[in-house]
Amino acid sequence: MAHTCTRILVHMVFATKDRRPLIVAPIKPKLHAYMAGICHHLNCHLYALDGVEDHSHLVFDLSPTVSLADFANRLKAGATKWARREGGLLDFGWQRGYGAFSLSQQNLNSAIRYVQSQENHHRRRSLADELGSFMRLHGMSLDSEFAEGVYRKLNTGA
Repeated sequence: MAHTCTRILVHMVFATKDRRPLIVAPIKPKLHAYMAGICHHLNCHLYALDGVEDHSHLVFDLSPTVSLADFANRLKAGATKWARREGGLLDFGWQRGYGAFSLSQQNLNSAIRYVQSQENHHRRRSLADELGSFMRLHGMSLDSEFAEGVYRKLNTGA
């Protein structure tokens, strides 16, 4: 895309389906390496990727050639396929959706440090608390499915 200049810094977070602790030490480095490869393939510069057993955080610069939704879908689908095929986790999956929060250049280094300190951070704080803080910080209403990881199908009465 000639003559296009963008800087779209994003902090993204998404959890395993039902918050199951599936991202365990033996597969975590390999899964994260695979996810980093997907980011590279999508021309998105990855600054940080980490998480704990039940969720992942990424800080990246979104390429102008891919939408945020397409990035999330391709990343999660690719990581799921890898985890099932190479990681031996046949029932691996991610929650529906994701959280994505814009970053300013001034907050980039702070966000990178935050993502890199996930193991220590989650010794003191739950994922639900963390997600609630993100939503409040960004002036958003808390979505229970996002915060709690429980999908409640709406009854439309049809």
